[in-house]
Amino acid sequence: MRQAFRQMAKQGKLTSAHNLGHVQRVSYYAGMYAGKMGAGANVVHQARVAGWSHDRIRDASDTIAQKLRGEKTHESMGAEYMKPMFDKRYSAKDSKAITKAMAMHGTMPKLDAIGREVAREGVIYADKFFEANGAYIAFRRSMFMGERADWRAEMKKRGIKVADKKAVSDLAVEATLKETKKRIAKFSDLSSIPKHMHDLVKYQVEWQHKLQKGLEGKDPGIVKLVTALFQEGLKKNPRDLGAVIKSHRPIGEIDAAFKQEANAYLSGELAGKFRKLIKKPKKVK
Repeated sequence: MRQAFRQMAKQGKLTSAHNLGHVQRVSYYAGMYAGKMGAGANVVHQARVAGWSHDRIRDASDTIAQKLRGEKTHESMGAEYMKPMFDKRYSAKDSKAITKAMAMHGTMPKLDAIGREVAREGVIYADKFFEANGAYIAFRRSMFMGERADWRAEMKKRGIKVADKKAVSDLAVEATLKETKKRIAKFSDLSSIPKHMHDLVKYQVEWQHKLQKGLEGKDPGIVKLVTALFQEGLKKNPRDLGAVIKSHRPIGEIDAAFKQEANAYLSGELAGKFRKLIKKPKKVK
């Protein structure tokens, strides 16, 4: 996978939101979740492998929009691409579980099915609630909006030039706010999330609400943050997201808090806290 991601980077197909660090963290937290649920070593391994592989076929497209248009998404394409390799390496049962976890990592499992496909649950929860929430997402999302084809097309449509800092900043705020509202609505409805995940989701989503509030209120620090990351995403060869976060210079308490929390997440300092926030169900089917 490391070699594959290096190749994608050379081909200009790798984005800030779905780089090697992303799949490594999804793999780790998918395995953590499976273990927390009481799964055996084999299922934990399924979750970790699926997490490593889940974005093997990924670009800067908006997956939600692709689904609405009825187009094939990276989830299904990635699963199709990796299945022959899994079939050669693993048992038929393991290959099926890993492939399904990849193919379904964009679809929330039904509550009455929780515990039946733990590897799949681990991958989607790691991808959506560990990686796509929290303070880190303010940086990742803003940069990804600059990379995404639809917002680049919108920029061109409006005649916005990269040198027009005010117009670019306004677009960065608009794009990040729109995506934040969409993600909060899609992945933060507790009625569709099992109770044992509620404490973690509430903790993570609170940062999303802080981001939304900062964007709507035009907080200077938050505006600077999303603008800088959006501009980075527009570059032909953007820097590594982690390096951008570390080099970012906050100008206020709010954006400083976002940076501190994001760095703590990337360094693994929050792993213990996250583990405690996941409550193992009394009975798993």
